Amino acid sequence: MKNQKQPIDYQLDYMEHLFYRIKHKKTESYVIHRIWDKLDDTRIRFVVQQRVELPHGKYALADLYLPQIGVFVEINEPFHISQKKEDDYRNENIVKLTQNDQFIIHCGNSTKDGEWLNLAEIHQQTDQCVAFIKERINQTHDLKPWNMSKWLTVEYHKQKGFFKADDNDQLRTIDDICAVFDTKPKYRGFQRVGATPVPNKENIEIWYPNINNRSGWINELSADHNTFTEYNQDDARRQTHVNACIKDNMQRITFFRYKDELGMEFYKFIGVFSLDIDETQKQGRCIWRRISKKYKL
Repeated sequence: MKNQKQPIDYQLDYMEHLFYRIKHKKTESYVIHRIWDKLDDTRIRFVVQQRVELPHGKYALADLYLPQIGVFVEINEPFHISQKKEDDYRNENIVKLTQNDQFIIHCGNSTKDGEWLNLAEIHQQTDQCVAFIKERINQTHDLKPWNMSKWLTVEYHKQKGFFKADDNDQLRTIDDICAVFDTKPKYRGFQRVGATPVPNKENIEIWYPNINNRSGWINELSADHNTFTEYNQDDARRQTHVNACIKDNMQRITFFRYKDELGMEFYKFIGVFSLDIDETQKQGRCIWRRISKKYKL
């Protein structure tokens, strides 16, 4: 097999996904681009379309949120002039319910409905917003830099010495997961096998399932993450797999593949699972129960 290419730098990948998500919001995208460039501080994480729960079952999507310093930024186009009452209600509740600050950039003329401000006027407000953000950064003495790149590396997890579900431990690729255990994924031809043995360990393997599998395989994870149900839609393949899993009776160090709000893929450690043989025989599909939320390397 050819050596797999190293994944793109996490922060670069994140920002590319972020701007791709808002590419159809032209004004919003332009202003957020300018804030990111003018701020020039990769310690600060940007979140777009942040959901904020409002009273009476309603919610708002904030244009930009900076979680480390508790700042929301709204970018109002000219049409917002005609919905001032709704915007005021929304903004007041965002501030009150989250206990965060808010900066509003108005791209429209406040006295003439539907009329745009010129670029210089929008830039002036954007620069004021950046100055406001920088002041909040300077006032935040316990600022924790945004740099998940460190926590997504093989070296970090090897040095840590254990995986813990409550620590939100995760990696970006199956190759990285296996490298932590000083092994490589197994392949049958060009197809990767679903689990990898742990070197010098009996009856335990590394598993990296996802919900949307190919070839008819289904993985269902319970809401509390304590039970995995695994089966194939084809009756013969399902029974063969059930019989093999009961015979092997392996434990599985499990990394669940998921996508975040930007569509970026990760493999999150969710615990060590053991086969519930009685329930597996009863249901005719593999029932895996979590036996530990931690695994020591």
